[in-house]
Amino acid sequence: MRRDDIYFGVLGVAVVLAGAIATVRGIGLDVADLQSTLGVVTVSGTVLLWRGVILLSAGAFYLYGALEGLGQRETQSTVFLGSLMIWIIAGTDLLAAVLGAIPGGADVWVASGPEILAALGPPYTPSVIAAPFALAALAYRRSQEGEGP
Repeated sequence: MRRDDIYFGVLGVAVVLAGAIATVRGIGLDVADLQSTLGVVTVSGTVLLWRGVILLSAGAFYLYGALEGLGQRETQSTVFLGSLMIWIIAGTDLLAAVLGAIPGGADVWVASGPEILAALGPPYTPSVIAAPFALAALAYRRSQEGEGP
């Protein structure tokens, strides 16, 4: 077993758990909020169900790649696609946070720079936390056939 199999296996389990919590909360079932236990993670929002389904799928891609072995180009591409899914969701979450902070309020049309930057602070969604860890999949972008990172 290779190191990257273990890495993406652990990341896959974490992403699947986060996706399962987001999906269950998106359906409307009452599950404990992660922000109350972890402080820096929040699972909330308007399209929570779809974010949860995408995180579940990306985690399943990671687990598939880890279990099949990342020595093959096909499983490397599966892991890379899972990372793309996480990056897209994380990018939309960050963009929504910035765009939500731009309106300044009743007296000001546009908020100041520090107020907009403060919107990028914690708590973060699970996809934003997983996105830096998913950068390891970029190593598969240029690797040769059968060669790992």
